[in-house]
Amino acid sequence: MQPGLPKEAYGIHFSNAEPAPVRRLRGGLLREKPEPTPIDGKYLALSERLFADDAIILDRPASTSVRYAADRGPSIEVQWQGFRQLGIWSKPDGAPFLCIEPWRGFASPVDFDGEFFDKPGIMTIEPGKTEILSYRISVG
Repeated sequence: MQPGLPKEAYGIHFSNAEPAPVRRLRGGLLREKPEPTPIDGKYLALSERLFADDAIILDRPASTSVRYAADRGPSIEVQWQGFRQLGIWSKPDGAPFLCIEPWRGFASPVDFDGEFFDKPGIMTIEPGKTEILSYRISVG
C-alpha cells in the first residue's frame, strides 16, 4: 500500500463475477457455513473492518486473476492456474499490506475430527502422476 492511502482507497478487481458465498475462519478453523460474499460483481471494496473476521476464502473462485489497485499509483495483478481456492487477508489494525494467495487446500473445518488425509480441501496426487500449479505477479 502506498504511504498515506488507507485500505479504503484500494479495491480488488476480479476477472469474473464472484457471486458464490465465501468462507471465513474462527480461531484459525473454517467456519461451519459459507457466508454471503462481500464482492459486488467483480469488485471487492477494501476496508479495515473487512478482515475483522480473518481471511476471505473463495473456495470455488470463478476468476483466475485479480488486480489490486487504488485510484492512483501502482497496481498488482495476480494470475493463477491449478489452484482451487483463493485467500485474501490482512490484519484489521491498520497493517500496510494485503495478501492475495492462490491456495490448494485450506484450514480444517471447525467440526472436523478425522485423519489429515480425509480433511476437506486436501490436495492429493496419485503416485506417478503430476500436477502443475503456477502463478504470476505483475506490477503495473
